[in-house]
Amino acid sequence: MRLKKYRKTLIGLFIFGIFFTGIYSYKYLNDNIPDEINVYSTEDAKINLHFPVSFEIKAESVEASSKSNKSSGHFISEKYNLQTKIFGLIPAKTVEVNVIDKTQIMPCGIPIGIYLQTNGVMIIGTGKVTDSNGNVSYPAENIILENDYIFSLNDIEVNTKSQLTFLINKYGSKDIILGIRRNGNEIKVKVTPVCVGNNEYKIGIWVRDDSQGIGTLTFITKDGKFGALGHGISDVDTGKLLGSINGILYKADIWGIKKGKNGSPGGLLGSISYEKNKEYGTINSNTNHGIFGQANEMLINECTFEYMDIGLKQDVKKGKAIIRCTVDGTIKDYEIEIIKVDYSNSHKNKGMVIEITDEELLDKTGGIVQGMSGSPIVQDGKIIGAVTHVFINNSTKGYGIFIENMLKH
Repeated sequence: MRLKKYRKTLIGLFIFGIFFTGIYSYKYLNDNIPDEINVYSTEDAKINLHFPVSFEIKAESVEASSKSNKSSGHFISEKYNLQTKIFGLIPAKTVEVNVIDKTQIMPCGIPIGIYLQTNGVMIIGTGKVTDSNGNVSYPAENIILENDYIFSLNDIEVNTKSQLTFLINKYGSKDIILGIRRNGNEIKVKVTPVCVGNNEYKIGIWVRDDSQGIGTLTFITKDGKFGALGHGISDVDTGKLLGSINGILYKADIWGIKKGKNGSPGGLLGSISYEKNKEYGTINSNTNHGIFGQANEMLINECTFEYMDIGLKQDVKKGKAIIRCTVDGTIKDYEIEIIKVDYSNSHKNKGMVIEITDEELLDKTGGIVQGMSGSPIVQDGKIIGAVTHVFINNSTKGYGIFIENMLKH
């Protein structure tokens, strides 16, 4: 009797194990199938995601796309919807396939200085104000929130901290109306400044306006558009993407390296030349996939590399590749290993896990360091992506973004 009961329990556990494994496998494979795939109009479409997944046309939409973006490298001429099937049997998600024109871009790898002007003044926190009589108040509490952007005061445009401070003092203890941008919506709020003495007034906010730093130029297109970093520029305190109206790309010189080690990322040490004659171009967008803009003649003349075909994400495979970067004043290619490829859309700027294998680069930097973000990744003679992040606990490894994700912008 006990033996029969034991057998039933084992059979039940076995069936449950098969059921659970099946559900988990389906979810894993379905999650790792991309929502969108690009293929070239001049080549036979070969889609190999290295999964047991087959494709069949579900519905066809052959039309010119309104998303055409010739300057960035993507010109969508046709679209298809493909039904995926796991093991060729089990229906999974529908994938949108864009047929794009083939183009070439130039992988660069030169250091750049970045100056980004924010679209308004960013709020990084609120706090108390002690007035001239020693009384404590919180004039902005629950009125202005972290990550808000102040873009106007009494209908006067505000773009910098100094502008905001001047206008607050100008209106003194009178109520002021602030134009706030919050989660994409514009609202107006009323705040009463507090006098802290000597005709100085405060409203109890911590703010940040412009941002600057050093990174690496990823590519230039044939019509002079550029892409860099592979990730957006975010506020150091809040981690939120900085909303920008414009910016300038400058020449940067690398004069030293802080070597990275496990638990402590290193960095490229350099200086940015902010003179007018050292400008490389204008920045017109700051996105989660990088910064983008128009290169000037000076930058175009300094980038004298060969144009390369673009490797789409289904072309990327585990194995050897190179990155192009400047760590000691000279632009060089260094060997890396792509150890993981993630085709899903869950991490748009972390599609690859890479490992530095080049002994020369490891000796110089210890791996990936701050300032190398944007270094182009090349495999089989095609530019396939850019370095974006370093692993904190292993500086030899990091993430990369697929180049097609950058080219969408």
